Amino acid sequence: MDGFEWKQVMERKKMQQPGKVWRRAVLVCSALLCSSALSGCQTTAMRNMPPAPNQPWNAPVDVNGHIIEGHEKGAPGQKGGRVLKMPAGYRLASDRVLPQPAALGTVQVDHSYDLADLIDMAQSINPSTRQAWDAARVSAAETGIARSAYLPHLTAVAMGGYGLLEPHNRFRVAGQHASLNTRLQGTLERQQVGLEWLLFDFGKRRAVMEEATQKSIGQNILFTGEHQKVIHKVALAYYRYAAALNNVALVRQSLENAHAIARAADANLRNGEGTVIDTSQAEQAVAEAELVLARTEGDVETYRLELLAAVGVNPSQPLHVQTDSGRNIRVEDIRLSDEMVHEAVARRPDVLAAYTSLRAAQSAVEGARASYRPQIFMSGNVGYNFDDLHFRNLPLVNVNSINDRVHTFGGLITAGISVPIYDGGLRRNRLRQAHEREDSARAALQDTQNNAVRTIVSAEAMLHTGITAYQAALSLQKASQTGFDAALTAYRSGDGTMTRMLELQNTLLNARLSVSDSYYGMLSAAASLAYAAGTLGSSSVLSNIEGSLEAAPAVPVSSGQAPG
Repeated sequence: MDGFEWKQVMERKKMQQPGKVWRRAVLVCSALLCSSALSGCQTTAMRNMPPAPNQPWNAPVDVNGHIIEGHEKGAPGQKGGRVLKMPAGYRLASDRVLPQPAALGTVQVDHSYDLADLIDMAQSINPSTRQAWDAARVSAAETGIARSAYLPHLTAVAMGGYGLLEPHNRFRVAGQHASLNTRLQGTLERQQVGLEWLLFDFGKRRAVMEEATQKSIGQNILFTGEHQKVIHKVALAYYRYAAALNNVALVRQSLENAHAIARAADANLRNGEGTVIDTSQAEQAVAEAELVLARTEGDVETYRLELLAAVGVNPSQPLHVQTDSGRNIRVEDIRLSDEMVHEAVARRPDVLAAYTSLRAAQSAVEGARASYRPQIFMSGNVGYNFDDLHFRNLPLVNVNSINDRVHTFGGLITAGISVPIYDGGLRRNRLRQAHEREDSARAALQDTQNNAVRTIVSAEAMLHTGITAYQAALSLQKASQTGFDAALTAYRSGDGTMTRMLELQNTLLNARLSVSDSYYGMLSAAASLAYAAGTLGSSSVLSNIEGSLEAAPAVPVSSGQAPG
């Protein structure tokens, strides 16, 4: 290169320097702008959080009360809209665009529902049974996913594109500089169908399949257990509501007794056999009975809402419940042998679900062990390729351009074996995790079994206590009724005292309430024992429980009224 050529090269480099400096400046400015933008985003995000742990969150909401992203100066995406602040203090705004819950079940106003009707309705509309059903379906889908590992997997791929390559070549020929601009352009198409099939893996897929199957069985068991829980919950709420209704009737009878005492006190006062103190005490007894009646009626409304919530119907709807509190019943002692307790434990849904969890954990251990074994697989593909390329200005070629179209169709089937050698301890740690989960599942099963035995024994003891309390309450009610009738007759004849008669009247009311509470408490204890034993599968079980407590003549629950 002579001096003139060297000078031209240096001049061209000087002319290119400003361009390089400008490009570098643009890159630096772009990096600074990106950093500033990211920093600004981080600052904005921090402004959307509560300012301090002891200060309320004051995020903005839109005109519908919907909480949106943004800060006090406005929220993104709210062009022309009005942004509202959150209410002051630790209180959220009402979101008027929040999806409304699905309509609850409705009841028939002209129909009187018994316990079986309420249980059937609860099993149909209670959200908890729906959630348990969905969980069972999800687990069944997991089983289908595990089963798909036994089948081949087919994939289809289609690609297309356009390419352009235009290099500028400078070279020297015979002491002179020359250049050649070669261009390559064209379209590409690829269509391919691939096959992957795991033929044999020494038990890994079988272990995964067994684990998914046990989990699915466990979810089905929990679905059954959820229905038993709903039946038990509705039954207890029904008995509490029925007891409250019966207590209202008993308190009204007590109020009638108080009015009868007041009338007797007025009659004695007019005949000169009573005192003003007696009439005042009688009026006080009437007022106390009215107060107790108001409180008891309030309990009825509380237990009615509890029953509606257990069933899953709209709390604002009226519900007519059919109760039978005046039956004469006789109870027999119930004793569970060790064999009966063992059978009950083996039937409980929570125990069976814990056992399936243990079996699933054992299958997971087997799957982790199988990961050490080789796998035999087969793969294949069938493909079609089409290339349409266009070359221009090729060097050492006498033609100006060349068009090249290539059509290719082919396939390949292969089989092989994969042997794991080293994975950095991944398989060893997974096997260790599987063993730990198996040990935890075994401990959980043992704990569930122990809790089941305690629950069954406790429910049996509560039933025995309820039977004893009910029988004692019947005897107390009979004696209290006799004493009250005798005291009222004596007071009318001028022999008794008002204080003694009021004491007997309160004793009679408490005895009646004790009979009512112990009666429904006994039914609740029997339902709890059936639930603890895993036999509370339908409303007919409760009918059988009540039927087994029926019998012959005893003192009616709501018997005994004051003489007029």
